[in-house]
Amino acid sequence: MLSACLIVKNEERFLDGCLRSISTLVDEIVVVDTGSTDRSPSIARRHGARVDHVPWRDDFAAARNHALDLAQGEWVLYIDADERVRRFSRRRLRTLLTDDAAVAHYVLLHPRPGFTPYWELRLFRRDPLIRFEGIIHETIWPGIAAYQARKGGRVGRSEVILDHEGYEGDQHAKHLRNLPLLKKALRRDPSRVFSWCHLAQVHAAQGRVRLAEKAWCAGLDQVRKKRQLRADDSLPYLGLIQWRASRSRNVDELIEEGLAYFPQNLQLRWFRGQALMTAGRLEEAICLFETIVASGETGRWDHAIGYDARLFTVLSLAPLATCQFRLGRYAESRRHFERCARHDPDNVEYRVKASVCAGLEESGLASRVPRRQLASRRPESTQWSRR
Repeated sequence: MLSACLIVKNEERFLDGCLRSISTLVDEIVVVDTGSTDRSPSIARRHGARVDHVPWRDDFAAARNHALDLAQGEWVLYIDADERVRRFSRRRLRTLLTDDAAVAHYVLLHPRPGFTPYWELRLFRRDPLIRFEGIIHETIWPGIAAYQARKGGRVGRSEVILDHEGYEGDQHAKHLRNLPLLKKALRRDPSRVFSWCHLAQVHAAQGRVRLAEKAWCAGLDQVRKKRQLRADDSLPYLGLIQWRASRSRNVDELIEEGLAYFPQNLQLRWFRGQALMTAGRLEEAICLFETIVASGETGRWDHAIGYDARLFTVLSLAPLATCQFRLGRYAESRRHFERCARHDPDNVEYRVKASVCAGLEESGLASRVPRRQLASRRPESTQWSRR
């Protein structure tokens, strides 16, 4: 019923864990090897996979479609070697796949450790109409649309959860591989917003400052032209705001423009909270940070993109504490710093600041302590990316 399809090249570090995670869920594993010089093919065969070797032609869609051509199941799970499926009931998965009205199902993908998951289309019917497109950041959606136009079918949401591990460590080799593919893909189709953001990140990692900003701005230009926006169209705003803010450039107008397009984006709200703090509009900043923390507690936010999970804890609680301190509300400030310490027990700074607030509560010496003394440092980027 279900074929798992992978493309691999020198993935021995990850492949065994991936195949172990799916061994009890799928009926067939198809691995297309694009030129491994390590043990990846032998690891795949050890797990009973059917392995086929094809030369790498600088085209992710072509390699994935070759795997689809080899698959024999009614359904396909497409997964990468550096991903894992969390423990899941085979019986429940079979029940999901016997739904005749469905053409595909989303899964929840955790893009990297410590990030919240987002919906990603990974389960779909095996059909000649459904094929990948794009030499990089390949997509199955045109194939799903073609299938629906001819045969109907809805796209559902499953309870399957994937964890991605491949963004940790040195990414230099991936940047070298991806850079020419991104340039070629964008020459073919400059409307791909995500690819502009990825190009910006590669340039930034390589120290090409002007090219990085140029790519993010090109992504913004494409967003401004769109009639219908996707959640991940917010990424050029997030990237460019973080990039410029880290260089002490004003980003207020960019934040407001981003929020006009994506009012529910919690990362943009967080940026606005930081801007309000800088402007001294502390009560407004408090409302924004409290909303973000509450979203994390209830789990009620749009899972169309992933966030650094700390956005819902220390990254919002620390500025909340700072705002309360500047307003002279030391009990509230202490409480938030204590919550920070519970979420990040290795960070001594939170405990020290909570202790200072407690001392001010008890001694009544509030007027002798500058209220900006406990100002929070700007945290690192909380945006996510793919591949």
